[in-house]
Amino acid sequence: MARLAAGLTALALVVTGCGGGDDDEGDGGATIRLPLSQDVETLLPMDSNVGDNISVLDVVYDGLVRYDPQTTKPYNYVAEDVSTTDNRVWTIKIKDGFEFQNGEPVDAEAFARAWNYAAYGPNAMGNYYFFERFAGYDAMQGEEPTAKELSGLKVVDPGTLEVTLKAPFAGFSTMLGYTGFFPVAQECLDDVDACATKPIGNGPFEIEEWDQGQSLTAVRWADYSGEETPDYDRIEWREYSGDSDWADFEAGDLDATFPPPAEWDRAANDPELSSRMVEGPGAALSYVGFPMYLGKPFDDIEFRKAISMAIDRDSIIEKVAPGRFVAADSWVVPDGVPGGVAGTCEFCTFDPAAAKAALKKAGGWPKGKKLTIHLGEDPESEAIFKAVGDSIQLNLGIPYQLDPTPDYFDRRTARDFTGIMRANWFADYPLNENYLAPVYGSGDPKKGNENFGYYNAEFEKLIKEGDAAPDLEAAVTKYQEAEKVIASDMASAPVAFGNNVMFYSDRLDDVVLDPFSGEVELRLVKVTD
Repeated sequence: MARLAAGLTALALVVTGCGGGDDDEGDGGATIRLPLSQDVETLLPMDSNVGDNISVLDVVYDGLVRYDPQTTKPYNYVAEDVSTTDNRVWTIKIKDGFEFQNGEPVDAEAFARAWNYAAYGPNAMGNYYFFERFAGYDAMQGEEPTAKELSGLKVVDPGTLEVTLKAPFAGFSTMLGYTGFFPVAQECLDDVDACATKPIGNGPFEIEEWDQGQSLTAVRWADYSGEETPDYDRIEWREYSGDSDWADFEAGDLDATFPPPAEWDRAANDPELSSRMVEGPGAALSYVGFPMYLGKPFDDIEFRKAISMAIDRDSIIEKVAPGRFVAADSWVVPDGVPGGVAGTCEFCTFDPAAAKAALKKAGGWPKGKKLTIHLGEDPESEAIFKAVGDSIQLNLGIPYQLDPTPDYFDRRTARDFTGIMRANWFADYPLNENYLAPVYGSGDPKKGNENFGYYNAEFEKLIKEGDAAPDLEAAVTKYQEAEKVIASDMASAPVAFGNNVMFYSDRLDDVVLDPFSGEVELRLVKVTD
């Protein structure tokens, strides 16, 4: 989903599937030094679902497919072929010759064991829900599951997996490059705790040492047989909190990062620094969620319109997070994934007069009561949503209070909120459905979806029709119709899309950003000294 300004060389690398050659062509110990800015607690693929984990694991593991960073289109990598005749039963052929870093084969069983472990509810893996489309998934959930393996997952032979879904899903093949679908070695499952800190991968780099909270190092795996082999030999990540890594970048101790808001203008207008900047659309959407399950005023569409039109998105971004975000006017990132279209949110346009009129139509806001804005504990999010609150207060006269909480997700799931919430969605695979069904879908007309209490039968119908479409193109069209239902209901208020930005040192060349994690594509970048 990133149309990045990559050079012809980088584009050629993507097209040919080659990242630089074998060990003899390396730079004799060349090292890339990068920051980790999130709290990375595990490197288990089935439990890793944030940008930094994904960036690390992208060079430690190989998946069935990989995504072209220019187009996000999946292309086969460990998979030889992914095919179906009905979009319900899928046959996955696996290439010969791939091994894990301990010598175990990367075969059909390696994927089956990983997926079964991930899907088994008691294992509490972060990516468990990605397997909810598989036949047999429901029997693996709850306090007393009746199965430990997916009935819809069959190892036909060492080179063939057969997947049977509960219902047809035309977009299934687009999911297979996501971290949660990576294979794992049997030795990894024999000692999951050890594998969480020192994974046994099958990619071009292997973890050397992880001093959690401090640093993480990986070295090129000499026996790697894949085509996409970087031309350097070592990656050193340093873990940071906040935006303290920018000073180290300017001092020459890091090879790529982005500036804090206070430094953005200087960096972007510095001729030398700006010549080493790459940017492009990101996959993340920040938005306001409404607890419709509480009833008035949150279940009133006019109130939701009022809140949305009262938010001065452009001014907030320019003031609080310049360069890192762009104002959102749709529920799917435009021009980034199949089906993404700009301008689907009519009421995302800043219009204080119309906002006041909508609030009046909704019956106003209770006098003397504060609007609570719930969110997690994150400095950037707090700054952005404080500005959102200021905009609402200024333009609608509604006083507010922020409620940053460390257990945000547990409280949201428990419906322990009394006001609007900062919500965020980070696309996991390149399909407009991924922005819609997982966020707004619900099989319960009475309770609605888990987080917001939203339900619309027409939306549910269109998502199912998209899933059952004969091909991906037809599916995308149905999902676009489903987004229009979300728009007509103003089910949430999009605020900002992430904008991937990175400044890099003069040691690097062919710098391309991963559209999903926003980090440097480590299989494409080159070290010049």
